[in-house]
Amino acid sequence: PLLSFQNQGNIMDLLGDLGNADQLTSAREENKVLQKKVDELKFRVRELTIENESLKAEVNIYRKEAISLSTSMNGLNMNGGNEMDESMESVCEDYVKSGNGIFPSQVCATLQNLHGVSNPLCCVLHPDDGLMGTGGADGSLVLTQWGMATAPTPSAASDTVQAAIRVKCDAPVLKVAFPQQKGVSALDRLPIVAAGCMDGNVKLMQYDLMNKSAQTLNVNAIGGASMIKHGKYVKDMAWSPNANILASACAEGKVFLTKVNFPDDMGSVDVERIQTLHLPGEGVEALCFVDGGDTLCCFSRGTSYISYFDLKDNCKQTRHTVNGAGSLDDFVSFAILSLVPSPNGKFLAAATDTSRNIIFEAGTPKIVR
Repeated sequence: PLLSFQNQGNIMDLLGDLGNADQLTSAREENKVLQKKVDELKFRVRELTIENESLKAEVNIYRKEAISLSTSMNGLNMNGGNEMDESMESVCEDYVKSGNGIFPSQVCATLQNLHGVSNPLCCVLHPDDGLMGTGGADGSLVLTQWGMATAPTPSAASDTVQAAIRVKCDAPVLKVAFPQQKGVSALDRLPIVAAGCMDGNVKLMQYDLMNKSAQTLNVNAIGGASMIKHGKYVKDMAWSPNANILASACAEGKVFLTKVNFPDDMGSVDVERIQTLHLPGEGVEALCFVDGGDTLCCFSRGTSYISYFDLKDNCKQTRHTVNGAGSLDDFVSFAILSLVPSPNGKFLAAATDTSRNIIFEAGTPKIVR
């Protein structure tokens, strides 16, 4: 009997130990769950702290922008008289009357897979409107007679894509530009298209629509550089409307002005670097010609002004603020991504990286709209 009681006692002790072990294991698991929850809450607190600081920074930016806008409006009205108001009203009236008021509102054709499965990166029309040039992430320049796609046949769009002229480049094509000379016959206009690439190269291609062919020209440089080659990727390009001059800008803050001659029968073209402009900031985002090609406009990211370079006066620079104020203001809350002159040359349209597009009176800091 004593042995039996002793065995029963051992069994009870063993069961007690097992119970304690189970409780300890359960407590440990609960601690793990609680610790995980604590870690999640700590992480959420850090997220909220960062979000709070971000909101504070945004509030400060909006405050500065409001102050800048107020200063700009004061600058516009600083003369206090009706002379400024009447001048601006006259400018606005001229702008409103520009064009015929007819704008496209419906899709007439869709060109599917013009660059295969790759994304198109840029698109531009020839001055005659019949030819469209596109650059793609596939590293190709595509020339398309897009009007064929509007023919009343089921396969018009796909046939147009198939008939497009394709030229392979060594890197993605970021910008395409056709010569823009006005008042020049088709025979006298350069049969060239420029392609600005991600590797910094500007390729010059000669095309023949009759034979549906195009080729990359061999560039013969006069007096220096062997090609039109930037140190960083090309951001924008523009041809002068009154001369065979190509302006190209890149992310390193340089603008090349290059004179391009007519290509010869051997597939070569002579080019001459006539000027290199160095702009401050974080890279030249946009450029265009105004004053009939006598002035080059440039905007560099991180600056608060548009630079006007007078090509007739050794590229003398004049700066006009983009804030609309009478004097230069270092603060700017946006970057201009594209500059386009109006057909009459009086205005400059600026597309920005914010929700605003601005119409300037060319050669002045006046904001029309």
